[in-house]
Amino acid sequence: MTQSIVIQVGQCGNQIGCRFWDLALREHASINKNGVYDESMSSFFRNVDSRHGNDIPVGNSRGKIRSLKARAVLIDMEEGVVSESLNGPLKDVFDHRQLITDVSGSGNNWAVGHKIYGPRYREQLIEVIRRSAEACNCLQCFFILHSMGG
Repeated sequence: MTQSIVIQVGQCGNQIGCRFWDLALREHASINKNGVYDESMSSFFRNVDSRHGNDIPVGNSRGKIRSLKARAVLIDMEEGVVSESLNGPLKDVFDHRQLITDVSGSGNNWAVGHKIYGPRYREQLIEVIRRSAEACNCLQCFFILHSMGG
């Protein structure tokens, strides 16, 4: 029972990430017809009791799915693509505490993102990724989606 955390960075990473989560939900739904939260579902999703905000452990693989939350961190210094994700059909899958956005953006300039926004958001990035990792029982990997070319 291992878990992966998907880190979506920038416009391209977040656009690819939305397609990834859509596909992951469809594939798991086609296999898991009874709505049971099992080990394969826990590799990319957390099962959350929305009344109390607590994660529901996998247990004996017979527990019902309550509210799935993606094991994802969404990062973009221009909030447009992340806002589209939060207003689209997958809006309930993303945990709003796992988002890091800014208003101005870096204008497809990698150096601006690295030199200006990197130091500014470093502590917040580390905290959000740490919180995601601590929610895992057996963290297997970080799956990073991004583009280096803009």
